[in-house]
Amino acid sequence: MNRHARYALLTPLLVSAVAMPSTLARAAATSSAPAAVPQATCALVAAPNTDPQEFDLTLTGFRANQSVRISGPEKFTLTTDGQGAATNEDVKKGTYNATVQGNNQGKKTITCTKPARTASTTVRVTDVDVSGPATNPEVDCSVAQNITFTGKISGTGTGDLDLSWSGSNGRQSAPTVKFTAPSTAAAPFTVKSTPRAAAAANAPQVFARLSAGKAADEAVVSLKCKAGT
Repeated sequence: MNRHARYALLTPLLVSAVAMPSTLARAAATSSAPAAVPQATCALVAAPNTDPQEFDLTLTGFRANQSVRISGPEKFTLTTDGQGAATNEDVKKGTYNATVQGNNQGKKTITCTKPARTASTTVRVTDVDVSGPATNPEVDCSVAQNITFTGKISGTGTGDLDLSWSGSNGRQSAPTVKFTAPSTAAAPFTVKSTPRAAAAANAPQVFARLSAGKAADEAVVSLKCKAGT
């Protein structure tokens, strides 16, 4: 074998020897990057049947037994179970991030989703208004008269609301209304006046009071008496 042929045989070996370190470097770089977690999700969810409302932070789709750092209104670390999931109950509401660390310096951060805003279902009464009849005609004050009052409740939220009416001569009523913000009418409330004993006596008065939550209002109506009654 001449010298040129020997050199020709050695050339592929030299090329392979030079190429090998770069191939190994690429493999090492790939192994040091954080493992991909394409299905990983982090969410802040409203806990069911809690009043006041509580929130839980949940992880799903991570690697099994993986340590995940949580940052936000609260900071803590969760370790996923064999299915790549984990939950931390009763956390403060806000924006959270979930971070997983790679084998080297790489890391992956996921912003946790927040629950959608919902309308408040808790009724909070802010005002009550009671009114007497729109008109007050002359009546026979020597006999009992029916006087009807109306009420309006203002507030926030939706749901059943217990009311309490009270009025002249010990009359009471405790209806329940379906309250819908911003205001809902109460069922009318009727009370009877006390007959006037003599035409010279003062005109009878009737009153009604409506209570809802911590708010209340009342109204008083003086009857207009026909002559001689």
